[in-house]
Amino acid sequence: YVYDHGKSVYRDEVVGEGGYVYAEPGMHKNVALLDVASMHPHSLIAEELFGPIYTARFKEIVDGRIYIKHKEYDKASTILDGKLAPYLDDGKYSSDDLAFALKIAINSVYGLTSASFDNPFRDRRNIDNIVAKRGALFMINLKHVVQDLGFTVAHIKTDSIKIPDATPEIIEFIINYGEQYGY
Repeated sequence: YVYDHGKSVYRDEVVGEGGYVYAEPGMHKNVALLDVASMHPHSLIAEELFGPIYTARFKEIVDGRIYIKHKEYDKASTILDGKLAPYLDDGKYSSDDLAFALKIAINSVYGLTSASFDNPFRDRRNIDNIVAKRGALFMINLKHVVQDLGFTVAHIKTDSIKIPDATPEIIEFIINYGEQYGY
C-alpha cells in the first residue's frame, strides 16, 4: 500500500477515499451476494481508533444495532449498562426504528473521523481516511483470493461481493476470511 501525492495504490490498483468498486462486464447467473455487516464501524473498532475505553463503548453501540436487527433483544438489553432495555420492552418504539437510530449515530461518528472540519472524533493524522481505506484494502484482497480459488468476482461495491455460481464452500471461506479481519 502506497500513499503518494493524494493517491493510494495497492496491488497495482488506485484506491479511492471511499469504498472500493469493481465490476466484471457480462451477464452473470446464479449470483451470490455476500455483505460485510457494518464494515466501516468494524474497521474503526479493529483499529481501536478512539483508544480502548471509547472504542469499546462504540463497539457496544454497533453490537447493539446488530443484536436488534437479528431480534436478539436479550443481548441488546445488556449492553451500554442496560440503557437500551427500556426501548426494547415497552412496545412504544419499534425495533426497526431503534436499529435505524443507532445506525445514524454509528455512521455519523464514522463520518466525523475523516471530516475536513475539527470535531471530537477527528484525528488530524488521519489524512487517508484509514477506516474506509481498511475496508477497501480488505475487499481488494478478498477479490484476489476468491479469483485465485477459481471463482469469478462479478462485482464489488464498498462492503459487498457478488460471485456467480458460488458454492457453499466459497461462501463459508469468505465468511471465515472476513472474521479474520474483524468483519
